[in-house]
Amino acid sequence: MRRLTLPMTSNLARSIVAEEPRAVLLKTGYAPLVQKYIVDQLSKTGRPGECQRGVYLPGNGTYRLADGQHVTVWNGRVAGSTKLEVPYMIKPNDTYRITNSIDRPVPTLVRTLLENDAALILPVTYAFLVSRRDVLTAEQHPLQGGLYIAGVQSSGKTTLARRVFGYTERIGTPGKPALMLEAVSTEASVRDTLSENPGCVVIIDDLAKSSTRSIEAHRRKLGGAMLRLAANEGDSTKKNSSGKTDHRDCAAGIALTAEFVLDGVSELTRSIFVYLDKKLHLTEDVRPALIGAVLEEFADWFADNYGRAIELLHEITNSPDILKNIRVNGADEFAELLMRERRIQDNLALLQWAFVCMVEMIQERIDLPDDIEHALHRKFWEAVHCSVRKQVEEFANIQSQLKEGNIAHLLCEAIDCDEFKLCRKKSNLFKRNGIVWKEKKGVIKQVGIKQTALVQFIRNQNGYQNYSSRKITDYLKDIGCLTINEDKSNTVHLGKIKDGKRSLPRVLLIDVETLRDNAEKYELFAEQARE
Repeated sequence: MRRLTLPMTSNLARSIVAEEPRAVLLKTGYAPLVQKYIVDQLSKTGRPGECQRGVYLPGNGTYRLADGQHVTVWNGRVAGSTKLEVPYMIKPNDTYRITNSIDRPVPTLVRTLLENDAALILPVTYAFLVSRRDVLTAEQHPLQGGLYIAGVQSSGKTTLARRVFGYTERIGTPGKPALMLEAVSTEASVRDTLSENPGCVVIIDDLAKSSTRSIEAHRRKLGGAMLRLAANEGDSTKKNSSGKTDHRDCAAGIALTAEFVLDGVSELTRSIFVYLDKKLHLTEDVRPALIGAVLEEFADWFADNYGRAIELLHEITNSPDILKNIRVNGADEFAELLMRERRIQDNLALLQWAFVCMVEMIQERIDLPDDIEHALHRKFWEAVHCSVRKQVEEFANIQSQLKEGNIAHLLCEAIDCDEFKLCRKKSNLFKRNGIVWKEKKGVIKQVGIKQTALVQFIRNQNGYQNYSSRKITDYLKDIGCLTINEDKSNTVHLGKIKDGKRSLPRVLLIDVETLRDNAEKYELFAEQARE
């Protein structure tokens, strides 16, 4: 015997065949007969002459019924005080159970957040946010990022992830997180896990450095691919056993633990950083049962305050005030990053929304003094500040490796800004880096620059740190701006000073007009794609 739960479609026969391998439709023409028989049987279960109608709720999420009513499902139950007037069935879950066996979870949560390091509050808030991910998508404010827990070895990255996101326990194995995957997992297995567990957080653990290049490269590739998959709203497709195409939405969140930071611009903008630069000590109250219990409370609050939550969502995301809350000395670089990379700001605004909703839920459950509320806000914005600061540092590292332009562009900029302190008298060339050799009506036509000074200048530019002297001069020869000496050397003599006793230092004689014709400025962060 086997029990099937099927949607009430117009072709139940095919649905049965697809779900039950032993079932075979002997003739195509039998399909309508099967349909009629099942409908007739259903009609007998209700009142005489009526077919009993109901709704099927496929797991965690918020659903809008035909009459406009919103129903929130969490952990196998209808959350809040919602009463359904029609029979309903919630899709059974045979993979995990959400552990929530704890007394007084809300006051415990408040005390725990204040007693622990600020690094704790972002993962907790992210768990709240992901539990409502389907609502974000429906309201056109999709989540575009995953949590990236990075730090030095033995700093407690995995412990933090397990204690916060381990509330989904594997059935039959208490204490074993059901949605925790190792970094050696395949992309397909992670993709399936993300699509099959709505509202939960999937942990990708231990993106660690390795002495084997291929292993570390696989980990980096997997981390980047999973971040993009978890952040993109587009669904993935997969052929099922019957040959049909299944469309799989990414309905879960993702948390990665790593010893390194992914070095792609795309991955950075999709990362919500929690960086541990020292050993993280968590109190005993930080455990999966606490998070599971407060998520139950949050689901109830959200179901009963749906309109208020949606109002807050649009209010915060349409006018984000992230900068106002994290402005400190040197925050100009923060402003530049958040204005340029809007995805980062959008993700932080969604986190802020989840945090505000969490605080309102707490206020509804317990008496929350003003000083405690303010302390929670300070803790949250301290964590956001640390997250954005890590973003700024990583973008600065990338920028130091990205070229602002080709060598011709850099030299033109240097000449225009008098970076080389060019002289116009031959006698001064001994003390200067170069000389303006030809000039017409104030326009520099030809310059002579000492090779050591030019090479040093190029090597000091982003992306050119490892360029050799030969590579630089070969480029100048290739574009035709370098005057070659008769002996085929790259540098030339410009003669002697007036006393005729001393020869002028050798220089690279460069045609500035040719240099300008070949100058090309790169869009910052686009050079990464170029290479």
